[in-house]
Amino acid sequence: MRITFLSFLFILIIQVAVYSQGERKGDPRGKIESLEKIKLLETLDLDEETALKFFARRNEHRERMKTFMDEQDAQYEKIENKISSLTNDNDPELKKMIDSYLSTNQKMDEERKRFFNSLSDILTIKQLAKLALFERRFREEIRDVLFHPRKRKGMD
Repeated sequence: MRITFLSFLFILIIQVAVYSQGERKGDPRGKIESLEKIKLLETLDLDEETALKFFARRNEHRERMKTFMDEQDAQYEKIENKISSLTNDNDPELKKMIDSYLSTNQKMDEERKRFFNSLSDILTIKQLAKLALFERRFREEIRDVLFHPRKRKGMD
């Protein structure tokens, strides 16, 4: 009963936030994020106070990860451009670009680890394990829905 109430409350808060920001109606990214949050609440079985702390830290983590991903995207484009105009196959500048790209990957891994370690004061080890498994499973489920949609009855 409490989970149902929290889920309903959370959906309501998300909907208000989405509409107040003027987000396009039917934006799939927003719907996926809402679904992810609801499933996380169910999977981790969080009380109200813990859920607020968890999602605050998670939002900070996601902002850091977005910064790293933007940085990595820029590095990727630079490498692509460099390759297309390359005259020397062993260009030392290209090597530096690759090292920078890989360094950003490492920073992302370190941020994920930092995030998980930061949750140890609010989540149990079992909840941390569930979170780690959840992230992979959820990505796989979304990928399956997007790239392998179920066939509709009567459409065979």
